[in-house]
Amino acid sequence: MATSITTLEAPPSQKLNKLVQIRKRTDVPLGDSDLGQVFSDPKPRWARIQPVGTAVYAEGQQTDHAITHRIWLRKIAGITTAHEVVHKESLYRVLRSADLDGGNAFTILEVEQLQ
Repeated sequence: MATSITTLEAPPSQKLNKLVQIRKRTDVPLGDSDLGQVFSDPKPRWARIQPVGTAVYAEGQQTDHAITHRIWLRKIAGITTAHEVVHKESLYRVLRSADLDGGNAFTILEVEQLQ
């Protein structure tokens, strides 16, 4: 059985050990048939990045939402599916954002690794 966001626990502070950048991506037309990307509102944050288990990944494949990782952050509002998370050479697309345990301390992102 897959783990639900509502059953996850907050990580200890020392586990927020990856410096990431959260940015909003906007696609803009280039010419007649191409698209370009504009990135705005960059937000540096300390985060914990953890791959999901095989059950969550397999479930995502069946529903066309390939969740590959979960990212824990100190509470941050306004993160939507228009955002991406960058960590070193890795790029993640946000598929879902939620407050952890409905609280005010942490936000958890379910993401798909693009590169």
